[in-house]
Amino acid sequence: MINPEIQAPHWEWYYIAMYFYIGGVSAGAYFIGSLLELFNNDKLRIVSRIAYYLAFPLICVTPVLLIADLGRPMRFWHLFFYTGDAIPYMNTTSPLSVGTWALLVYSGMSFLSFVNVLVEDGRLRQPGLLRAHAFFVRIPHKIYAVIGSFFGFFVAGYTGVLLNTTARPLWEATDPLIGPLFIASAVSTGAAAIVLFMARQKIGTGEAFEHLERFDCIAMLIESALIVIMLIVAGHFAAPILTGLYGVLFLGGTVLAGILIPLWLYWRGTLLGASGDSVVTITAVLVLFGGLMLRISLLQAGQL
Repeated sequence: MINPEIQAPHWEWYYIAMYFYIGGVSAGAYFIGSLLELFNNDKLRIVSRIAYYLAFPLICVTPVLLIADLGRPMRFWHLFFYTGDAIPYMNTTSPLSVGTWALLVYSGMSFLSFVNVLVEDGRLRQPGLLRAHAFFVRIPHKIYAVIGSFFGFFVAGYTGVLLNTTARPLWEATDPLIGPLFIASAVSTGAAAIVLFMARQKIGTGEAFEHLERFDCIAMLIESALIVIMLIVAGHFAAPILTGLYGVLFLGGTVLAGILIPLWLYWRGTLLGASGDSVVTITAVLVLFGGLMLRISLLQAGQL
């Protein structure tokens, strides 16, 4: 039975929600880039390159946010190891600890992909990194792309699992739906981040944009279905996310601005022909904004 009197964890949105969000965008972008690479789509190599350029720098921000939320940075190592009888050990029953290890593995794989495209584009000249690349290049890039995608999705989804396993009414009532919802949102925002970068830099072909729009549309449709199911399953526990400030953020920011309007703009662009750069940019910005509002509203409403 859910007990509404349980003490809230008091997570700050500007640390934890941003950690959830930026990690999700990184993982979603990396997944799209590696998926296209696995299928040997040379025509869309530009998409993979941009995805890898975005994924690693973004994931580097997340440990800073995580450490800042701890309040005691020197205790960060406790996220990797617990101490029992003075002997450190990995706590495999803790979603936070397992997620931190997954974050470490994903960061390593995204770094290898990042260095790979730097070398490919002739932008890396440091002897040490070039020697390291010469060693890792012997390993087919598809191997660590697959590993990185798996752990990237784990990073994107475990944050939702972390909420579902926290005994707060809204989060506990929606178990296990927030994890898949965050994964769908990660793919959507990852695609939008790549689209936005390409549109602003005026690079990429019409085929590349079409594939990214397809990724985004499918992800947003799945996201919409999961939101509907989540609200039905939550019942009256969904009230905090449907009313007040967080209702505005969720219904207005996530559902309307982040999903319904972008879907309409994509449909309108497909119906009327290629969309202009301004429409593509606006659509991508709305998707990214909606992904952020999803995490802020779910995090904050769940703590009421």
